[in-house]
Amino acid sequence: MRQEVRPLLILGAGGFAVSVADLVSEIGGYSVAGFVQSLSPEHRGAQIDGLPVYWIDDIAGLASTHLCVCAIGSPRRKALIERAAACGFRFATIIHPLARVSRRAELGEGTLASDATTIAALARVGRHVIMNRGALIGHHCEIGDYVTIGPGVNLGGRSQVGEEAVIGIGATIVDKVRIGPRALIGAGAVVVKDVPPDVRVLAPASIIIGQSEL
Repeated sequence: MRQEVRPLLILGAGGFAVSVADLVSEIGGYSVAGFVQSLSPEHRGAQIDGLPVYWIDDIAGLASTHLCVCAIGSPRRKALIERAAACGFRFATIIHPLARVSRRAELGEGTLASDATTIAALARVGRHVIMNRGALIGHHCEIGDYVTIGPGVNLGGRSQVGEEAVIGIGATIVDKVRIGPRALIGAGAVVVKDVPPDVRVLAPASIIIGQSEL
């Protein structure tokens, strides 16, 4: 039987949105129909890779035929998703063919699992979560809505990530650690104890010239 192909709008019009469009092109069942942005209404009618860029207030008429997925890796994602939902849109859950998702894991509406993502058994991933390329989600992890997980992040088993938290490229969260809502974990950080809500955990690099440290 021939697979139904659903038109898909990508919320966002930046570089990551282009990357998500490329990812979707490798998944059966969807066809990218355009991009949606909410920052510069004067850009309505522009194109990206030959596809139209819509202003968020102009898309309500497409809600009955199109699905959406959001490709914004910042806290602004939630507001744009809520505006699209208010227009009546439903959201696609996007799983790249090269992702490995346990049959015993749960993924929420609008969530994106990029290539080489691994989601282990009994992990529960909320709505509109972005898991970028190579992210590793351990067994029994619990990830709240609107979380952003960068490339190469490693979440140990039974760890918990609160709503709207951001975990940067290559960060490691050891087993059973809790990351509070809206916390930001910087690239390369190694987190070995619980992180409160609304804080930043960073792993700064030092520049070395010869034997002198700047």
